[in-house]
Amino acid sequence: MKKICVIGQFPPPVHGLSKALETLIRSRVFNEKYELTSVDIKDNKKVAAHLGSLNRLESDIYYFTISQSKWGNLRDMLILLNLYRKRKKVVIHYHGGYYRELYRRFGRLQRALNRRLLAKVDIMIVLSKSLESLFAGIVDSAKIRICENCIEDSQLIGEEAFTEKLGRLTDEERPLEVLYLSNFIRSKGYFDLLEAAKRLKGREIRFHFAGNFFRPEDEAEFHAFVKTEGLEPFVRYHGVVTGERKKSLLERSDIFALPTYYPNEGQPISIIEAMGNGLAVISTAHAGIPDIVSGDNGYLVGAQAPDEIASVLEGILQDRRPLPAMARANRSKILRNFKEADYLKRLEQIMDEV
Repeated sequence: MKKICVIGQFPPPVHGLSKALETLIRSRVFNEKYELTSVDIKDNKKVAAHLGSLNRLESDIYYFTISQSKWGNLRDMLILLNLYRKRKKVVIHYHGGYYRELYRRFGRLQRALNRRLLAKVDIMIVLSKSLESLFAGIVDSAKIRICENCIEDSQLIGEEAFTEKLGRLTDEERPLEVLYLSNFIRSKGYFDLLEAAKRLKGREIRFHFAGNFFRPEDEAEFHAFVKTEGLEPFVRYHGVVTGERKKSLLERSDIFALPTYYPNEGQPISIIEAMGNGLAVISTAHAGIPDIVSGDNGYLVGAQAPDEIASVLEGILQDRRPLPAMARANRSKILRNFKEADYLKRLEQIMDEV
């Protein structure tokens, strides 16, 4: 039985990368086929302890999800140096779209270190076709593989619930329900959506926001804006939602909005979750998003463009007839290629290839 050591940042907190790692480490298929161990490296103050753990572990493959920050990258290069000394296989999975910009910000020494160490990797995994070029000139293109993200099985509504949803989508007697479900980072576009809500105040539309605020001042600003602009009847903040609460929000909502320009964005799992549950998507042509969202199943707007978001939503309010077709297309796309089993199968094939 092959031994695989999974190295990365596990929950908490919950974000795209930590959820993907949790999906892998809890997989029945992977646990039956491989002997899995893991090292959680999210606490940078414990780098020495992490290196000690890795030095004690003997595995056939080291599956490593590297960082998207300058200091995190230095830590990762130190870990890679130690892994290569073991003379075992190393697979890197990059859960983002920021590496080229990050590389440009490095000093000369850190660039040289990245070129030297990343070139030695056995396989480099990226999240989508649009992100294949992230490591051009650093990692041989023959070593690049694509492994798209997935939706957890537990977050998919059933066929009966989906059929009921299709029947509601064109009902003009009910308000249009718009959902933002992500961490509250300004560049994720939540305030742009809030500005769009202000422009549509008084219309038959409701905005639901859910996720974690990392900074108290951002949360205070959000609630102050809602109150000052008189948006209380139209905007609701649900806090951090998981499990059935999250699934319920996805089921009741018609449109998912993530107008992101977040530098570290890769292929947002939140968009995949929304598509799997029959929501049309409003997002941006950023990172790997255009690989899954187009004019056929959603709407791509500019970054920091609340007027564009409001215009799209105004158009939907005037004619909701395209929504059922988008819902079917999105759900069908996810059920074909983006289920948990599909994601794990892609990873399994890569591990077997290594």
